[in-house]
Amino acid sequence: MNNLIYRTGIFALIIQIFAVVFGYYVLGLTVPPSFLFLKKLLWLELFVQIIQGSFYIWMTTNFSKIADITPFRYNDWFITTPIMLFTYSFYLLYLKYREENKVIDKNIFELVQENLWILIPIILLNVLMLAFGYLGELKKITKYLAAFLGFIPFILMFSIIYINYAIYSANGIKIFWYFCGIWSLYGVASVLPYEIKNVMYNILDFFSKNFFGIFLAFILFFANQEMTNTTKNETNM
Repeated sequence: MNNLIYRTGIFALIIQIFAVVFGYYVLGLTVPPSFLFLKKLLWLELFVQIIQGSFYIWMTTNFSKIADITPFRYNDWFITTPIMLFTYSFYLLYLKYREENKVIDKNIFELVQENLWILIPIILLNVLMLAFGYLGELKKITKYLAAFLGFIPFILMFSIIYINYAIYSANGIKIFWYFCGIWSLYGVASVLPYEIKNVMYNILDFFSKNFFGIFLAFILFFANQEMTNTTKNETNM
């Protein structure tokens, strides 16, 4: 099973390399003005991929020397999950604007100021959720108590996201339940035996982190393709 942790870690690293390369390529493409905001979010997701990739490089190169890799994952998660929640919330806000046939013409800093008192509780609840998990890994509290306590800020955090962002579009609601479901599985994995838990973490990191970055990149890629084809058709007329 230890070999399976290593192999799924290698797989996760390969996916992260693809996500960074493809994402960086897409950022160089021209897209319609209505998609420019997504480029800003993709830049943030690339940072997430790089941080996560750094952890997996460290994990796979030092795997045989580490008795328990789980606590080290929190070094990655304490950095990447707040950024992910930030980009995820703003993507839902983007969908809300599209539902209203509007374009977000503000920069990231202006949006942060406008949404500050929504984002701060989300980030603090996320930190609290991770703190309970970390205490469980350090055996300061039992893993079952850590999971139970961790689900309290988890539910509150996603409730805030749902009420303030997801509920305003049909696609937003679908994506909300996807993220909510995937993130909840981390709590389930936390109470499982060491090997199964870390295999699940490797797989979940793909579906929670890599997926969203690749998802945004493909939206921008297809937006570029559609714009290019439209331009060609207009030229040929």
